[in-house]
Parts: sequence; structure tokens; C-alpha cells
Amino acid sequence: MKILYITPVFQHPQMRGPTRCYFFAREMSKRHDITMLTLARSVLDKTAVNDMTSFTERLFIFDAFVKTKPGTNRFTRPAFYALDQAKKARQFRHALAEMKKTFRDLVEKESFDVILFHGKSVYPVIKKWRDLPIVIDFCDATSMRLRQSIHYAKPLKKIALLWQYLSMKGLEKRLVKKTPHLAFISRRDREAIHFPANGERIVPIGVDVAAWTRTAAQPGPNRIIFTGVMNYAPNEDAAMFLLKEILPRVKRILPDVHLFIVGREPSPRLQEAAKAHPHVTVTGFVADMKPYLEQATVLAAPLRYASGVQNKILEAMSMEVPVIGTSVVAAGLYQNGQQDLPMVIADDADDFAARLVALLQDKKEQQRLASAGRKFVERYFVWSSCATTLEEMCYSAVNGHRRTA
Repeated sequence: MKILYITPVFQHPQMRGPTRCYFFAREMSKRHDITMLTLARSVLDKTAVNDMTSFTERLFIFDAFVKTKPGTNRFTRPAFYALDQAKKARQFRHALAEMKKTFRDLVEKESFDVILFHGKSVYPVIKKWRDLPIVIDFCDATSMRLRQSIHYAKPLKKIALLWQYLSMKGLEKRLVKKTPHLAFISRRDREAIHFPANGERIVPIGVDVAAWTRTAAQPGPNRIIFTGVMNYAPNEDAAMFLLKEILPRVKRILPDVHLFIVGREPSPRLQEAAKAHPHVTVTGFVADMKPYLEQATVLAAPLRYASGVQNKILEAMSMEVPVIGTSVVAAGLYQNGQQDLPMVIADDADDFAARLVALLQDKKEQQRLASAGRKFVERYFVWSSCATTLEEMCYSAVNGHRRTA
């Protein structure tokens, strides 16, 4: 097939963050011609771009990046922050217009079998196009996450989040009406959208299990790790909850415990909160996450709101690191009516801290979860099998389009 793949941001494992589109493109390019349109939201590494170019037929990257002044954020320099946000919005609109123009030129002048679309923010690109079959990688139910986040926000923030929630709910309804060929990252996310079953499929994220394999034998003692992109609201909220509510309870019993918060763009608020704890390390961006996971006794993921499936959980499990997380995290992982997951589940601060302490003190349970977690990932979250499901959806969309043409 000739696939026109539209994504909202350039993805690559070197850059951390989401990699769903990168791995799907890489896997499907082994059998199909992929033309990709995507946005650059940050400075791109040339090696990463060259890698993506090596397996795509053509790669169009539209610049949506605006460099901000160092130290500019909504807390310390609100006026400069507002100005930067306006610049970012303007640059995004420009990049989106360029992407839309290129899309129209390609579909009007060339022959493609199917459009594979991912990314709610770039929906205007395909909004009015109906002459080709479309498969939408809906992925996660963003409106669900926004609705959950309202509960934990301050009063003024609640109003903004409510507006975002209603806007996103409307956009998700338009996506559902656009095509019956919808891929959801988990059953939880599909159910949150509330629409009649038709051609939708569950297509989870995967893990490069060969890359995410433990090489060091023993983790350090009483080392907790939390990973992720730290300017992402659910991650920042979870990190603050871990720092302020859970960690003090753990330290009453295990005073030598050390917490590592590993991931790019930690906010000034998070960095300031970490200074109050002598055994907390906030790393910022790291080129390689694996050494930190290998030294961790446990990965703690106390996310209070989320959608989709968290990469951090699958990467830790693949690296045979025991995981403790909330029921919000667990909800995205259940497979085919499965009742038990290879992780410890806890929600409120008291229970989370108690179960975390118990896990840190129980080496046999650590070993059991480490082994079970790796097997769980190998069974359900391998990129090649996930991509095969998406590929089948593309074939189904093409065949259905031919029958109605």
C-alpha cells in the first residue's frame, strides 16, 4: 500500500516522549511505502531525522518550534511567558497551514491507498477530505484525562480545564464521525468515548524489548524512580504528589530511601519542592534512561489522572523493575478481561506509601513482579504485533472504500 501518514509531532526514541508513530512507520515501511507529514515542536537531532528518512518514502517536516527565553515560565515571568505562548500559537498555525497545503497537493496530484491519521491537534488537515479511505489512530481519550484533572485543579484552573474538556469532547465526536476505522490504545479509552462499536480496534503501544533489557544484575537499595516528561501536567501532578504526600510517609519507616525524578523539563515548582528533601534527585533530561532504571528498586507512578497507556510503566516492566501505580495507571493495561496485573495498585497517599514500603522490604515480591512484568510486556506490547493490527485496519479501510466506490 501507499500510505500517507499524518502525525502531530516528529517522534524518535532519542528524543524521549511518545514514539508510537515512529515505530508504526518503521514497522509498516517494511511492507509499504510511507509518506509522512509531521511537525517539529523542538530542535530535531539530525541523526533522528536521517533515521526516519531512511525508511520513509518521503518525509515532510513543518517547523512549529519557537525557542523560548531561558527561565521563562508562568510562575517567574508571566508577561514573557504569555508572549512566548502567543508566538508558539502563531507558529503552530503557520506550520499547520503549510502541512494542510502540502497534504492537498499530494492527494490531488498523486495516488495513495489510505490516509493514516494520528493527532487531534492537526485534524484541520483532513477535516474536509473524503476522497480516500481514512484510518484514524485515535489513541487515547484526551477528554477523559481533562475531565479527571478538573478534580485536582485550583478554582481558576478548573474553569480553563472545563473549557478545554468541552472543546476536546467536541473534537473527539468529529473524529468518530469522520471514519469507522478507529484505533484506540486501550479498552478503557475506547469505552470513554461512548460510541457504537463498528470498525474500531484496540492497538496498544509497544516496547522495543531488545533495547529495554536489563544488563546490570542488582538494583540499588531503597531507590524509587519516577520517569516521564515532567512538564506534562499528569506527570508533574504525580511527581508533586509523590514528593509532598507519599515520600514523607515512606521516610518515617525507611529514612534512607532515595527518590529519583528522571525526565526532561521539570518545572521550577517541582525543582523547588525537591530542594526540601535531601534524598531527592531531579535529573532533567537524560540521554539514556536505562541506567537509572537498572539502579531503581521500584518504579512508583502515583498518577491521579491519565489516559492511554504510560510508556514509563511498560519500559520499567521490560527492564524488570517492579512497579507500583494507581488504579488510573492500571486501567490502561488490562487485556482481554484480565483480572490481575504484574504491579502493585494503590491510590491514596497512606495506602500508596504503605504498599511502597512493603514492596521495598520484600525482595521475593520484587523478583516476582520483575519477572511477571517482563513476560507481560513480551506478550501484549511488542511493536511488530501492534503494527500488524494497524496494518490490518488499513487493508480493511481500503477494501471497504473499493466496495463503495
